[in-house]
Amino acid sequence: MNPNLFVAGVPKAGTTSLFHYLALHPDVFPSSRKEPGYFHPFKIKDMDKNLEAYKKLFSGYSRQQYVIEATPGYFYGGQESAKAINNYSPESKVIIVLRNPVERLFSFYKYKKSLGHISGKLNFGEYVVECKKTLGPIERETYDFWAMIGGNYATLLSEWHEVFGERLLICFFDDMVNDEPKFIEGVCTWLDLDKKQIDDGRTKVQNKSMIYRSKGLQRMATTFDSMFSGVWHYLPWLKWPFSGLYNLLNSKPNNEKITDSVRADLVQYYQDDMNKTRDFLKERQIENLPDWLTNE
Repeated sequence: MNPNLFVAGVPKAGTTSLFHYLALHPDVFPSSRKEPGYFHPFKIKDMDKNLEAYKKLFSGYSRQQYVIEATPGYFYGGQESAKAINNYSPESKVIIVLRNPVERLFSFYKYKKSLGHISGKLNFGEYVVECKKTLGPIERETYDFWAMIGGNYATLLSEWHEVFGERLLICFFDDMVNDEPKFIEGVCTWLDLDKKQIDDGRTKVQNKSMIYRSKGLQRMATTFDSMFSGVWHYLPWLKWPFSGLYNLLNSKPNNEKITDSVRADLVQYYQDDMNKTRDFLKERQIENLPDWLTNE
């Protein structure tokens, strides 16, 4: 069975939590790894070579209504990734979660900093300066600093909608944070699933950004987490004591804040695209937009 439900974006917008919530539903079968990346713009040219490995991620399927995978970077592949998914799985549905691009960039920065992918000496304002030097299309080599461009949603949303139409659900990270049960219920309603069949007691927010004392130990932990990703899908509660102990030993919260001047600079940078995104959503009668899309 090919996957027929894709959480395709955007990075740092709660997609990991959404994937795990939906994977708890008895009528949803999850990929054994959360982010296969098969249709990612970095990998899409190698689709034929990677097909068999991709199919193995869904072995064990037992007639569930949906087979889900979640790779938020698919969003940045635009029409190319959207068409590739649609050709591979013609009846598939796609969910895209949007987040305030300023907050999304800040979260991405903290996440990459926690992994040691960007210098620990770099503050957010300095990171934004470096991002402004990164121009052009998404590239693996410059991805850590391309993220600022990645907060421009309007054109990419249009490309995904052109391919999937009514099979595309656009929702908002704000709603997930403000009222998680209602958010999940809305997604389940769109999928024609009974939300009551998800055990809320087995859910937990995923991917909080931390500062890690030992980068080497963090790399080992990331490898361990990836090796057992299939186990975490079915027994998420089993991971929590490991995560709690590890964070106690090797991490501390990243309490850095966005300065007023940097926030104002980023709001100005994104304003035109936010206006276009708002207009796109209103044209498609998507209502109850978050504040960052209604404050002109």
